[in-house]
Amino acid sequence: MVNFYTPQPKQTNTAKAFELTAHSLDLLGRGVASVDGITYFCEGLLPTERARVIPTSIKGKVGIAKITKLLIASDKRQKPDCDLLQKCGGCPLAHIDKDLALEGKIAGLQRLFYKNLGVKLDSPDLIVHSKAVGYRRACRLSARADHGRLSLGFREEKSHTLVKVDHCQVLTERINAILSKLCFLLDSLSCKHKLGHVEFLDSDGALGVLLRLTQVLSAQDEQALIAFAQKYKLVLSVSEPFKPKISLKKDEVVIKERLLSGRDEDLFVLSQGIKIFCSTSSFVQINKEVNNSLGAFILDVLKPSPQKRILDLFCGLGNFTLPIAKQGATVYGIDIVRDMIARANANAKAQGFSTAHFIAANLDESFENQTFAQGVFDAAVLDPGRQGAPRAIKFLINKKVPLIVMISCNPQASARDCIELVNNGYKITSWGVMDMFPRTKHIESILVFSRS
Repeated sequence: MVNFYTPQPKQTNTAKAFELTAHSLDLLGRGVASVDGITYFCEGLLPTERARVIPTSIKGKVGIAKITKLLIASDKRQKPDCDLLQKCGGCPLAHIDKDLALEGKIAGLQRLFYKNLGVKLDSPDLIVHSKAVGYRRACRLSARADHGRLSLGFREEKSHTLVKVDHCQVLTERINAILSKLCFLLDSLSCKHKLGHVEFLDSDGALGVLLRLTQVLSAQDEQALIAFAQKYKLVLSVSEPFKPKISLKKDEVVIKERLLSGRDEDLFVLSQGIKIFCSTSSFVQINKEVNNSLGAFILDVLKPSPQKRILDLFCGLGNFTLPIAKQGATVYGIDIVRDMIARANANAKAQGFSTAHFIAANLDESFENQTFAQGVFDAAVLDPGRQGAPRAIKFLINKKVPLIVMISCNPQASARDCIELVNNGYKITSWGVMDMFPRTKHIESILVFSRS
């Protein structure tokens, strides 16, 4: 006799909607509310606002909720000022007044550090505000040719869908002014199906444009681009595949950046009045005004002088290194990107900063035996990427560097690295926040540590 098993139908727990009122914002700009002993985080909800929501997840005493209907709106809610707000995902906090959003991020940082380190941060010694629009001087747009028509834009949030952009609120006027004109030209070129991205840099000199291609540019397209660049006074480059004549690998293809129009020296950003020459693809801080305030604060903390030796880790093109050297200190700028290090060394030499030394090294791997690491340092400044700097922090602790200034764009990584410093005799003596990316969930922080 055969027994057939008939599975029982799965029972689904349908989440029930309920109402809640937010009392504050968290570090990511989400509304925070407490209902029946559970703390809920809800995107799009402001303090004092009441909404009908559905929980999307609950773990222990923490839940995530989604708004189904806003019942009571705050008078601080910002009116939509862009048709793409619900599509491109580039400004997730555009509904929040920028100063209110910054207050929420500051409070979130304070809670994070108290929870992770047991350290109670007082009010920041530095708060750098920013205008909410027109601040972004560098960006990368994706390109797509659908049905024979080229479009430039940003990727939709959590998707590969391209959202066409003719004008963006956060980009500078000079980038917005050229955007549609450039797209119209690119649509007429034979290479448009081989165009991956277009990058812009509104430098303190010229406007730079870089086209990233998957094939070599044709002569006809090249002439059209050169004529366009000359008409609008652009520094125009292309990044295209290149096959070396001599290679250890068969059929090796490398990507090579080539200048089509304009001069390299026309692209530069200013840091404390110093020209830092760059290319369109170079990493620069995208918010010019905030970067200036950040640099001034660092110089005030470090107080560089001819008697001091200072480390600048993750230095890039020398955004902090060169202003430090200008005040006479011997400073070593370290970064993994060899092209930036070469540019920084050439720039330091050209401008007569003989005490600035730039060295290529991977600060996430073994670097401690390099010559630069053998010296004694009076201070160090580091500005790592989102992964933080666990190895570099341990190096600074072992060297007993008395003064450390750490910039961070990732609060979680920053808190982790701070634990190492605090556990090894360092104390936070000053801190600040910079609204480098208004209308987004990002926050830039700076912490100053001194050895006890």
